[in-house]
This record gives sequence, structure tokens and C-alpha cells, in this order.
Amino acid sequence: MAVGLVVPPYRTGRDVLQPPGPEHWLGTNDIGQDVLIGLMHAMPNTVFIAVSAALISLAAATTFACLAAIGGTLVATAVLRTVDILQVIPSILLLLLFAAWLQPGIAGIVLLLALTTWHEDVRVLRAIVLRELTRENVRYARHMGAGWSYCVTHHIVPAVWPTLVGLYVQNIRQAVMKAAGIAFLGLTDPRLTTWGSMMQDSLDHLHGDAWRWLLLPPALSLSLFLLIVLAVGQRLERQTMAGATARP
Repeated sequence: MAVGLVVPPYRTGRDVLQPPGPEHWLGTNDIGQDVLIGLMHAMPNTVFIAVSAALISLAAATTFACLAAIGGTLVATAVLRTVDILQVIPSILLLLLFAAWLQPGIAGIVLLLALTTWHEDVRVLRAIVLRELTRENVRYARHMGAGWSYCVTHHIVPAVWPTLVGLYVQNIRQAVMKAAGIAFLGLTDPRLTTWGSMMQDSLDHLHGDAWRWLLLPPALSLSLFLLIVLAVGQRLERQTMAGATARP
């Protein structure tokens, strides 16, 4: 029998806007839903959106950076001009417009975040890839007949892996904040429970006492998640620096 965390159903009830107490540790919202259970239901959605959007965005940026570095002048010009155009257009504006139009669910939010952020890392990664192309191991592999796909997967990606990890952690932080922002503005599927949507539900109660147990728990959960991501990023950075120092 599988053993795991069992999350109670996120159901409505008669205890409407009840303050924290023995029965509801973090109180209830305006339709009688337990806030603590809501946080537990919103956590996987919030985390999944952040890590998935960051991963897709970084994968796209890495792919286009490699194409711009090894694809020749025409390909490099096309990729870099596309990046320039996307950098001129405020990505947050595009995100808000498409979110307001589509009111996306989980998959839609992930795609919107990835499509509006992938271009931000292309130039940085392209510069690093160009540097790695001058390494002796890459030139030797090419001289021995290795294709670009082999060189990228076996030489370039391992060399730039620390940078990819750092950019991934940074992208997670940006993605979780943007996802929470559009949910807080009510621009996502109203059936989707995230920490941002829970904060949005508290707006009608800012002039009473209920905001304390409706707004603060999801806001603090979001802050705690960001602190965890920051701590993981700093730890990975120290390990990377230690590994680089240990190499001859």
C-alpha cells in the first residue's frame, strides 16, 4: 500500500469567514473553505507552474543560443533580431494581455510564461557557447568528424551546466512571481487554486479582519518558497565555485 501525504478535499462549508481556531487552524474563506487545506491544494499547482515554465524557457533559450552560435550568419541574424524585437516589447504587457484574453489554466500559464521570457537568456548563453566553441576539446571533436549535436550534448552543455543551473533558479523565481501576479489580478482560470488566486480572493475583505487569515498565509507561503529557491541557488553557486576551484 502506498504511503503518502493525504490532502483533505477543498470543500465549501457552513463556517464562513471563521478566524483561526482549533477546528480551522488558519480560518476559513467566504464560502467556508479551510484556508490551510487551500494552501495544501495550491502548493503543487504553484510549484509546478514555476518549475515547468522556467524549464521550458531555459530549454528554448539554450536551443536558440546554440543555433545562433553554430548556425551561421543568417541563422544568427534571424535569432538575434527576434530577440531584439521581443526585448523592445515589454514581456509583462504581453503576459497580461494574453492572460486576460485566455484566462489560462496550468498548461496555458506555463506556456505563456515560457513564451514571454525565453528570449531574456539567449544573448548570455550565446556568448558562453561561442567561448566554448574555441575550446580545444570541441575543435578536436569537430576535426575527428563529430557533428554539432554530439559536440553540444557532450562538450558544450556540460561546460555551461553551472550557468544553466543558475539561470534556471533565477527563472523559477521570476516565474512564480509572475504567475502569482496574474492570478492575483484575476487573469487565470477561476477554478485553478494557486497562492496567487488565494490572495486575490482576499481583496473583498481588506477592510475587515478576515484579510489577516485570507491574505497573509498565501503571501507568507509564497515568500517562503522564494526563500527556499534563493537558498538552493546560493548553495548550488557555492558548490559550483568550489568545483571550479578544485579543477586544475
